[in-house]
Amino acid sequence: MGVLIISLLNKKTKEKNSNENWEIIKINSWNPDVGDKIEGKLIKIDKNSNQIFYVIETNDKKRIRIWGKTYLNQLMDEIELNDYIRITYNGTETTKNKHNMKKYNLERRIQNE
Repeated sequence: MGVLIISLLNKKTKEKNSNENWEIIKINSWNPDVGDKIEGKLIKIDKNSNQIFYVIETNDKKRIRIWGKTYLNQLMDEIELNDYIRITYNGTETTKNKHNMKKYNLERRIQNE
């Protein structure tokens, strides 16, 4: 009888949990292929230790983290928080020192006044 009660309690608990609405949260990072574009409003610049992350909120309200890379960081120096931007990944280019550097195009939407 004790096993039956435990079994019924477990069944009830599982049913109760299955009725709750839960969403699995994942880190949304941009991992582009050559030619991929992302656009949205720059809402955060996260600088920690030696790494920079940019957080863009897309039109569908998703927040995407973009790893700062040397070339992209130099371009992003011209961008302010809340600017609407579009980044295009152009692949890699070999530098004079034989390193592969990721190349991007960066565009900022001009606000009509």
